[in-house]
Amino acid sequence: MKVNFYSLILSIFFLAGLSGMSGCQKNKTEIMLDGQDTVSESETQDDTQAGNDATEDLAEAKISAEAELSEMPVETEPEMIFVDVCGAVMNPGVYELDGSSRVFQAIEAAGGFLPEAAASAVNQAQPVSDGQQIYVPTQEEAEEGALPAAIQPADPGSETTDANGVVNINTADAAALKSLSGIGDAKAQAILTYREEHGFFSSIEEIMQVPGIKESTFSAIKDKIAVK
Repeated sequence: MKVNFYSLILSIFFLAGLSGMSGCQKNKTEIMLDGQDTVSESETQDDTQAGNDATEDLAEAKISAEAELSEMPVETEPEMIFVDVCGAVMNPGVYELDGSSRVFQAIEAAGGFLPEAAASAVNQAQPVSDGQQIYVPTQEEAEEGALPAAIQPADPGSETTDANGVVNINTADAAALKSLSGIGDAKAQAILTYREEHGFFSSIEEIMQVPGIKESTFSAIKDKIAVK
């Protein structure tokens, strides 16, 4: 009976010891889990901050790129003009040139000087303008002083247009021709080309031989044109 009593006492102490060890292990596990949760939350915050920083950097780069693009000059197409080159050149005619062109470029467009051309009589550095006629004299003409080296666009108040606004189609430049009703850039250049190829008009009706000039156009301008 005494032995059983001691055995019971030992069993109680043994069970109490096991219970204490289990509690320590549980506390240790809880501490470890708490530590893991803390690390996980810290890493999540770091990742979120890094993502926000990257987004801000991308937005700043986009704004900077847009600002640089807005400061870049916008390329525009050059203004084009038409110039009548005639006289001692290889291919007389009307040529379309850049608005910043010079006389020498107009002559180059016409194939260059003929051997008998008086090149020194032409101011090749002079800027050209829309509707200008450039005449290259021969050496003989230059010596006689019969013709100017370059004929500037006619003044509307000159012999091209009289006091009543009647345009001489044998001397009018593109600007004077475009003052007529229904005559735009294309038709004005067509008239100049026809005149270059066929010479002066013999009558105002002959203008209907120009491509694009129909009877309806002639009827609208016949009282405003003349041949002299």
